[in-house]
Amino acid sequence: MLFSIIVPVYNRPDEIEELLESLCDTTFKDAFEVVIIEDGSTLNCKSVITKFESRLQINYITKRNSGPGDSRNFGMINAKGDYYLIFDSDCIIPADYLTNVSYQLQSNYADCFGGPDKALPSFSKIQKAINFAMTSFLTTGGIRGGTEKLNKFQPRSFNMGLSKKAFLESKGFGLIHPGEDPDLSIRLWKLGYETKLFSNCYVYHKRRIDWDKFSLQVSKFGKARPILNNWYPEYSKFTFWLPSLFLIGFIVSIVLLIFLIDLPLKMYVGYFVLVFIASSIYNKSVLIGLYSIKAVYKQFFGYGLGYLKSFVQISILQKSPELAFPELFFKKAIKTKIIGLTGGIGSGKTTVANLFTDFGIPVYISDIEAKKVMETPAIIDKIVTAFGKDVADQQNHLKRDLLAKIVFNQPEKLKELNAIVHPEVKKHFDLWVENHNQAPFVIKETAILFESGSYKMCDKIITVTAPLESRINRVVKRDKTTREKVQERINSQITDEERISKSNYVISNTNFDETRHKVQTIVTDLGIL
Repeated sequence: MLFSIIVPVYNRPDEIEELLESLCDTTFKDAFEVVIIEDGSTLNCKSVITKFESRLQINYITKRNSGPGDSRNFGMINAKGDYYLIFDSDCIIPADYLTNVSYQLQSNYADCFGGPDKALPSFSKIQKAINFAMTSFLTTGGIRGGTEKLNKFQPRSFNMGLSKKAFLESKGFGLIHPGEDPDLSIRLWKLGYETKLFSNCYVYHKRRIDWDKFSLQVSKFGKARPILNNWYPEYSKFTFWLPSLFLIGFIVSIVLLIFLIDLPLKMYVGYFVLVFIASSIYNKSVLIGLYSIKAVYKQFFGYGLGYLKSFVQISILQKSPELAFPELFFKKAIKTKIIGLTGGIGSGKTTVANLFTDFGIPVYISDIEAKKVMETPAIIDKIVTAFGKDVADQQNHLKRDLLAKIVFNQPEKLKELNAIVHPEVKKHFDLWVENHNQAPFVIKETAILFESGSYKMCDKIITVTAPLESRINRVVKRDKTTREKVQERINSQITDEERISKSNYVISNTNFDETRHKVQTIVTDLGIL
């Protein structure tokens, strides 16, 4: 099982450096990759990444700003692993974390798991107080601290594991934030997946927040919960009301003082004294104990008031969540149009695809992506079952040359292979498009656009042509093969005339400058420039 560690980052190179440094100290012996997604930062972490490239396998991706959920999805679609470990950039990873996760997945597998968080001695006193409020059994944060066992645990995205299979089927995180992680958990449950708590797989979570940011954060948590309850009423719980009831009870206890009834207020005072004592002992600091009173106060009041506001707007007034609380949602992009790019072997599709990339248009190279999909363990197992164990080596890697010989000139065998691979490639492409939903157009480059039927999903189609002799010479030089073999492959494909008859644009790829000019003309016609 290859782990891909997914970390979105926005203007936090210092945090990424600490996280990567902690991963260098891991006791885990197997290979893993780290995918860093730069979410439109103005202060990027490229220089930090460079320092760790010799010590870690890092895939550094940049994209336009679209928030943490969308960035995590973007990272997973570009990851190589079959199991994703998702962290926030302000996490520090214990040396035995990956080892513990690997052991848990082998003995107690879950397609989605979550772990708790702790504070390091080096954290500030305010960070430790907030950590106490967010994890203590005395608050609603007890579950996040790993002190409670749940049949349906809702992992949080600062410390979450997700299988590739579950990601592809659920399509990952939604547009709401915060609340995208419980939303994902519930959708996974409805798809039949389990989520679990791995209580010994904790991270150190810095919580890069001051008091004002903490108040804003917990208020948003409170606003998000009634929205989730409205979407999934079967998973609504009375305990979600506790912070609001705490707030209402406190206000009532103040009012009761007018009537000389002070018992309720004394109970609140007693509760905060208990928080102070527990935190002071746990953190070995009276000052942190005092700060913890403030943190718990802000936690209950911020969440409770946010919950009440949202409950009124969503459940009573029946307002649209996006209109009532636009600050909780990333803007939905307009439907991304798909432009099919095809052509016969040697026509120069890759050259044309690169020219579209130069204009900032995302391009999906089907052959490359299909190879990635075919290397996933689940697909290899299916291919081995269908074609025999000889098509894979001892490391369970496909012997592509042998597989190609089996299906070549055997239409039934090729059809059988395509039936295994094509549905998974389609899922992969659909998710790729979703993760490029801010782009008005994307290009899907494939030689078998018409043969596979994928032309039906395209809004426009471009065919690339070139003289037969040029095509043959290009492929002979590129693949170190013979003219006869190239001609045989060309004969097995549909003709240029058939492609052109179903296309909106045709690019005759004989002269590079003319090809580039034609691409620019198409880009202009599509309204991209």
